[in-house]
Amino acid sequence: MREQRNRVSPTRWLVVALLAIASTGARAPRTAPAAAQPRRAANESATTASAPTRADTPAVPPSEAAALQLLAILQQEGRFVDFVEEDLTPYSDEQIGAAVRSIHDGCRTALHDRLELHPILAAAEGATVTVERGFDPAAVRVTGNVRGEPPYRGVVRHPGWRSDHVKLPERTGDGDASILAPAEVEVL
Repeated sequence: MREQRNRVSPTRWLVVALLAIASTGARAPRTAPAAAQPRRAANESATTASAPTRADTPAVPPSEAAALQLLAILQQEGRFVDFVEEDLTPYSDEQIGAAVRSIHDGCRTALHDRLELHPILAAAEGATVTVERGFDPAAVRVTGNVRGEPPYRGVVRHPGWRSDHVKLPERTGDGDASILAPAEVEVL
């Protein structure tokens, strides 16, 4: 089994990109930055929009509700979905860096308040480790020039994450779990 050595997971790339952008030193604004504000499509008219009804939305399977709840929390506390869905092409690194600071702070707080996170490997990225016989392949992915049976000696590319405890609020009522953030309409 051989994988590309330079392959980086999308999640890892996002975290590295966000941290690199944030290192520009820009300060986070008190209000949501332009990069986190949703934009109206050019063909969208403010006078023709209508609000969906409950009948318009199919029920979310219980198996997906917890994942959507966590995503809703990340949106509420860090505007994560707004940021990921925004086209960042027209913005400078400084503008993105300002947005990333507030998004990072909110999302990090949301995760720490609700998940007990620990690295799977105690070794830092770049450290040399030995993966012993009987290792858990769900916890440690061995990549590169893998031959024969363990033990394998290699370099840590990512220490992994494990959540030992999840503290999501209990859902009440029959609200639609697929709604991560409600649309906001200011009546004038």
